[in-house]
Amino acid sequence: MTDVSLSSPDKVLWEDAGATKRDLWDYVHAAADRLVPQVAQRPLSVKRFPRGVGSGGFFQKHLPEHAPGGIQRWRQWAASADREVAYPVVDSVDDLAWFAQQNTIEFHPGVVRIDRPDRPDHLVFDIDPGDRDLPPARVARWARDVLDELGLQSLVKTSGGRGLHVVVPVERRYGGDLLRPLTLAIARMVAARHPDDVTIEMRKAQRGGRTLLDWSRSTPGATLIAAWSPRAHPAATVATPLTWDEVTDDLDPRTLRIDTVLARSDAWAEADLAPQRLEAARDAVIAAGFDLLDASPRGATSSYLSQE
Repeated sequence: MTDVSLSSPDKVLWEDAGATKRDLWDYVHAAADRLVPQVAQRPLSVKRFPRGVGSGGFFQKHLPEHAPGGIQRWRQWAASADREVAYPVVDSVDDLAWFAQQNTIEFHPGVVRIDRPDRPDHLVFDIDPGDRDLPPARVARWARDVLDELGLQSLVKTSGGRGLHVVVPVERRYGGDLLRPLTLAIARMVAARHPDDVTIEMRKAQRGGRTLLDWSRSTPGATLIAAWSPRAHPAATVATPLTWDEVTDDLDPRTLRIDTVLARSDAWAEADLAPQRLEAARDAVIAAGFDLLDASPRGATSSYLSQE
């Protein structure tokens, strides 16, 4: 158990919303039964805002030595940092509380669990709105339609900002050598149907104002904002699981805030989707004429060591 108390409870973290460190503390305690399962047994990166969201924050992967011994450390080589990193692994409300005391607003778990760091357990499609007046919910529905045709059930959540995340739970039997190119191929299928509105181009200059369907997170080493994590948005929003019925063009993620969101039921828990196999979807993608192109990252490797 992590022994922690709250200091500076009146420090304002979200100035526009008037939300304080006490509000963050209260939220992580109240949301723990939903948030802990989203981060448990996963290498965690966090984003801290010591002076509030208006002054900028910083990402932190390495758990500092002064952190309580009750927080589990998972040590792996981080190629991007060229050193070993002790990633925190958060498994309890007390762990969450310690991070809240450190002005941690955002929790970004890996897409893998630490017992199989080479095997992600979901495909991710990150919908990043462009400059046009196109509701991101519409693009999410387009992605869902293609996934449905491929026999893959999906979940959806707000990113906490303008975007949405479409997530496909998968069995932990596939590596990034399949997951990343398959995610790219599916994104290409969506973009091919809606070429004036959707792009897979990662460079903003090449998007032409279109919505990016980011396919790059389905790989070991990637992270994604946790469902039920607060965000450093001026409105003190939360990355919130949704039902597909809620994904309408007038969806406003700004209404899903730390002071309101827990009145909702947990849409993902109620959906209770089982992890899925990908062989049939892979074959259907290829049969549709979308090859599984090499989608390996250029000039970078996984943050985690592969362990067979």
